[in-house]
Amino acid sequence: MSKVLFINPPSPDGHIYIRDVNRHGRRSNEMMIWPQTNLASLAAMVEKDYEVKIYDCIAVNILWNEFEETIKSEKPDYVVIEIISSTLTNDLRVAKLAKKEGAVTIGVGPHVTELPGETLMGCSDLDFVMRGEMEITTRELIDYCEQGSVDYSQIKGIGYLDKGKVALTEDRPFVEDLDSLPVPAFHLLPLHKYRRPFLGKYIFIVTSRGCPFPCTFCRQIVMFKGIFRQKSPERVVEEIKELIKYGITNYLLHADTFTVNKAWVLELCGLIQRENLNIRWACNTHIKAIDREIARAMKDAGCWMIAPGIESGSQEILDNIKKGVMLDQIREIINMLHEEGLEIWAYFVFGFPGETKETIKQSIRFSKELPIDIAHFGIGAPYPGTEFYNMCKKNSWLKSENWEDFDQNYSAIVEYPNLSSNEISSALRKAYISFYLRPRQMKKIMEEFASSFSNMKMVFNIVKGLLLPVRETSDRC
Repeated sequence: MSKVLFINPPSPDGHIYIRDVNRHGRRSNEMMIWPQTNLASLAAMVEKDYEVKIYDCIAVNILWNEFEETIKSEKPDYVVIEIISSTLTNDLRVAKLAKKEGAVTIGVGPHVTELPGETLMGCSDLDFVMRGEMEITTRELIDYCEQGSVDYSQIKGIGYLDKGKVALTEDRPFVEDLDSLPVPAFHLLPLHKYRRPFLGKYIFIVTSRGCPFPCTFCRQIVMFKGIFRQKSPERVVEEIKELIKYGITNYLLHADTFTVNKAWVLELCGLIQRENLNIRWACNTHIKAIDREIARAMKDAGCWMIAPGIESGSQEILDNIKKGVMLDQIREIINMLHEEGLEIWAYFVFGFPGETKETIKQSIRFSKELPIDIAHFGIGAPYPGTEFYNMCKKNSWLKSENWEDFDQNYSAIVEYPNLSSNEISSALRKAYISFYLRPRQMKKIMEEFASSFSNMKMVFNIVKGLLLPVRETSDRC
């Protein structure tokens, strides 16, 4: 039986990185270990007929020397590699090691979806890339290789080199019924290694794909073209029950925008209660996609935290990124969520088109005016394939075109005539200090700090990470 390995590669520098089949990824200054639910979804497509393992090197802290020995001992037939922009050279190293052992190497993720030819031409050890939604592609490609065929032109959604030239096959249509896909192979993951500050140990359940909102910076348009599809409430509950078997009771019900379909949310919340699942969960939202009825239903069903993307405290910036909300709407919804007893993890980003020193001040001030429990501040990263990237290219706003600089936590790669990249980077630290050095937030941090030794280490590392200089870039493959 042929062996298939699914790989979240080791860190390039000892720091925690977020990689995912469906995200551009980044270094995690909040020390979040990102669950590899989407790799488990790919693994589920082939585990019945192949020997399958998932190596989540970030979660279990496998370093490169250990990983190299692992590849030698495993001697896989196929290796599927998560590849993100900001660790591109590092991630492609997996292909080189696997190729030495005779494996077929396959790259996945938004980076290779948007830049398949560039990725293949830049790394001769990579045999294929899978583009877009890839469960069906995973099964078809591996089955096809098993048959010994060398004509891959009929497999939709892949890229490869044919006599030194890039060959891209027809795009694969999206899966209309997400319930038709198998339950992710959760048992192949190190389930108890995933944790997030203030959430503790947790796991993802992916409830939908795509998002109807046209935000200019979002990578979902690269992977899903804005086409929104959901699992049924019954399927989500089935996955929750599967994970409860492993003692998991803390969840992030993960979606690009969880609350898009009000009737679906209410039905799911009712089902969770009727099934007496007794779980603790969080989700994200768009300000325009939630109201008091939804908030109450979610709270009653075990939701304790919600994470809206606020992005900016400047109406001009919100308009520039097509967020589709007004500042007064944000205030109203955040206050409502607070009134309903939900904790709020809000996202802000510096460096979008139109940003100035004054709009940065407005965002920091806005974050402190709202009853937010946790604020995450990031740097605008124009990932390839997004409208934001196209705007930056057109207007010569990019300071670097080295993909490994594209990290929304540690590299400011855009600069404007009235705002430098250094000023954007500096704003990140100023925002964290200004937001968290207040009594309410310090109390929360101290509670987390005191709850266990592991949390103490995590909080210390978060603080240390926020004080580090911007990450230096590395040479590309």
